[in-house]
Amino acid sequence: MRRADRLFQIIQFLRTRRLTTAKWLAERLEVSERTIYRDIQDLLCAGVPINAAAGMGYILHKDYNLPPLMFDLDELTSLVIGAKMASSLGGKVKQGADKALSKLYSALPKKQQKEIDSIKIYAPNLKQVNYGAMIDILNQAIYQKRMVTIDYQKPQDDKSLTRNVYPLGIFFWHDKWTMVGWCSKRNDFRHFRLDRILTYQITEQLFTLENHQTLKHFFTLVIPK
Repeated sequence: MRRADRLFQIIQFLRTRRLTTAKWLAERLEVSERTIYRDIQDLLCAGVPINAAAGMGYILHKDYNLPPLMFDLDELTSLVIGAKMASSLGGKVKQGADKALSKLYSALPKKQQKEIDSIKIYAPNLKQVNYGAMIDILNQAIYQKRMVTIDYQKPQDDKSLTRNVYPLGIFFWHDKWTMVGWCSKRNDFRHFRLDRILTYQITEQLFTLENHQTLKHFFTLVIPK
């Protein structure tokens, strides 16, 4: 967790609790009590009104609020829809989306919290297919520039194909999730639908692509000028 995120989280904990100890904060944030002491001191220096009850814990002044985030209803609706769609994928994507939506909700004025509650747009995963775990792994491979090995089921074919792929991007086309990558066997770009990937594994092999193998070049081939 980034330090800025930790300081924000400390304030959120203090806002929702009457009395909070350094030990309790350290356990929740998975850091040492010494780190919490330093963080509290930094928050005090920044003007956050935290009172220390000797031998008991910390209390945040009841009238303290973070500077309000201001969005109009259209902006809030877009943010909430995006978070709900990400949450429907499951895995770490869901965890991150839920945390982000919770942070957004906590930082908004009460009027806009009510506007979020009024947004009745949902993104349930009706097919009960959890792509979150796969997207987590593939996204990690893209970030780390590692080759992935997949077993892929071709349409109308009982046999699966094993391919070594340099993953470049993950896309949602209409109603299907797809990975675009550079296939080492075909020596070209290939699309792989996630619902046809039977197994997937990140390898230890790092890759550096030539200009004609990059996602930027792929876009020049598929997007009309």
